[in-house]
Amino acid sequence: MNKNQKIILAIFVPVISFFVTLYIAHETSPSNPFNWWKTWFVWVLFLIIVCFFEYKLFEDKKTKIKN
Repeated sequence: MNKNQKIILAIFVPVISFFVTLYIAHETSPSNPFNWWKTWFVWVLFLIIVCFFEYKLFEDKKTKIKN
């Protein structure tokens, strides 16, 4: 995967994930999906997943093997 494809993927996957998370948070707290006290676990899980995805997408694939 080239650098431009990685950047496009790094933008669109979190945006799509945000809308999925927003829907789940809305189901958890229908009056206000951004109510931190009722939906904090949804947003924290979203941040963990997005950070892990970005890390794995941009990690250095050239690892040195130590003997």
